[in-house]
Amino acid sequence: MRINVKYAAVLSMMMLSVSGSSLFAGEKIDKTLDVSSDGEVAVYNNRGEVSIVGWDKPQVAVKGELDDLTEKFVFKTHNNKTYVKVVLPGRNSNSRSGRGSNLKIFIPRGSALQFDGVATDIDIKNLDNSVDIGSVSGDITLSKLGNKAYINSVSGDIRAKDIAGRLEISTVSGDVDAKVSSKHISVSGVSSDIKVASEQIMSAQIATVSGDSVLYGRLESDGTIKLSNVSGGSFYYAHSDLSARIALDTGPGGEIVNRFTDDAATSSFIGSEKLKFTAGDGNGLIRMSTVSGEIGLKKGK
Repeated sequence: MRINVKYAAVLSMMMLSVSGSSLFAGEKIDKTLDVSSDGEVAVYNNRGEVSIVGWDKPQVAVKGELDDLTEKFVFKTHNNKTYVKVVLPGRNSNSRSGRGSNLKIFIPRGSALQFDGVATDIDIKNLDNSVDIGSVSGDITLSKLGNKAYINSVSGDIRAKDIAGRLEISTVSGDVDAKVSSKHISVSGVSSDIKVASEQIMSAQIATVSGDSVLYGRLESDGTIKLSNVSGGSFYYAHSDLSARIALDTGPGGEIVNRFTDDAATSSFIGSEKLKFTAGDGNGLIRMSTVSGEIGLKKGK
């Protein structure tokens, strides 16, 4: 009889530790897994703050505190992919009650990272592989990334610094401030103000609706810049040694501002404007357009 009691107690504890539905809510956490130094890491967190830092160890470590509503915490590696997932009850996935997660996650610098969050502020730095981010309403901060970065955000400000690879950003009602070394840049925003500065530009495309955009950086030979907006202002701050064919046009009510050369825009009878000229040898290409806003070139440093 004593054996059965002991067995039942042990079995009960094992079942509780496996399910973990109540143990994880708001719990402090400090876990580590050995992983491949060039694998993939997928992080899922609905609410709170998450910091992800690249390091030189072949390990993924998670430290901090889980969401107060946590139903399950998944931390495992399968087929060279590591999963870090804070699971909330379906009915509470967007709840504002309780505190969200506050986690610091260390991953190998060579890992490819995928992050998905809802109302999570995310800070990512020191990674050499690609970064793919999907976010609904959290702020995003990126720094010291050596490869391409893709960001898809609904509402939340985006700040990027020291990004070396291709940079692609799509946002709705979030501002973008990027100071990078990326040669290939694509940014689209709705109700967003966008500021991008890069050392050398091979291709840059920025499109805004109800927002302003500015682009800084030296256009490389044979490089291309395309800026467009609806009800906003878009300006490229060009270096004095610019070599490009330039074409700007507006819809009725739009305006072209040229503070780079003395070339002037021409107006049509419906109020649209056009401007074409060549700077330097005309190796690159700059196209700018607007429906009802301002576009143009200004002198950069």
